[in-house]
Amino acid sequence: MMKREEILALCTSNPEVIATYIESLESQIKQLSEKLQVLESRLNQNSRNSSKPPSTDFFVKEKPNPKSLRKKSEKNPGGQEGHPGTTLKMVDNPD
Repeated sequence: MMKREEILALCTSNPEVIATYIESLESQIKQLSEKLQVLESRLNQNSRNSSKPPSTDFFVKEKPNPKSLRKKSEKNPGGQEGHPGTTLKMVDNPD
């Protein structure tokens, strides 16, 4: 890493070296930013948003309870009012 005095001395004597140095720093910053983005996206994956198994979830404190997306019906369970029921009649000699 260059010290401030060295950079100022190079600016006055050879600006082309400084331009090259800045370009190399910018390319390093771009590469590191891309690598950081890849690592963060990999870190944010868990079993809910990828094909990873739940056993690989490291940072999940507690698994959420499954919630049904079905809405509760207004009807009572069983046969509904007004529906004619059908039943088999009992016979004396069943097969």
